[in-house]
Amino acid sequence: MQTYRRISFTLAIFVVSTVWGQQGAPPKPAGAAQPLTAAMAVIQKELNAVGKLNFVVHINIADEKGDAQYSEQLSNVVADPATCTIHYHWWRMMHGEVVNDEDVTRNLHTMLGVWMMSDQQYFKKVIEKEGSTPDDKGYYEKFEPTMYMVVMRVAEDDEESFSFTDEKQAGRVGKAMTQAVQLCGGKLGTY
Repeated sequence: MQTYRRISFTLAIFVVSTVWGQQGAPPKPAGAAQPLTAAMAVIQKELNAVGKLNFVVHINIADEKGDAQYSEQLSNVVADPATCTIHYHWWRMMHGEVVNDEDVTRNLHTMLGVWMMSDQQYFKKVIEKEGSTPDDKGYYEKFEPTMYMVVMRVAEDDEESFSFTDEKQAGRVGKAMTQAVQLCGGKLGTY
């Protein structure tokens, strides 16, 4: 009889622990950050959906004016939450000549900042960082069509950006990138 009680007691503990274990963690409160896997899935999906971008940059430096014609494309984007990395192929052409054709890997845990801005905002920040203003010497730069950028600081004086023609798409990638960098232990410094 005592053996029967021990078996019944052990079985009851097993059933209770199994049912309790299946309940899982309580749901996250509304507004909590996306888990890393979900953020990386957004980054991968959205960057692969951009396709080939064709744009012109109108430049005015002092008395010289000109247009630079660009084509660029990200492809084979893989955002890996296990290693906190984003792998992709970056291709860029300027005036009909290929200037970039390379595989790139970015580690999110070493990022020093992530920002989403228009091409004009980015241009203004770059000029100010160099100690000038866009009006110095008549310097002017304008993208056609307007581009939106997710800018990542990959080193103290080195930045990289992903370009978009759709502001909402850039916003989704910027938000997901910010979350992923935070979850991977990177920094979100000021520009």
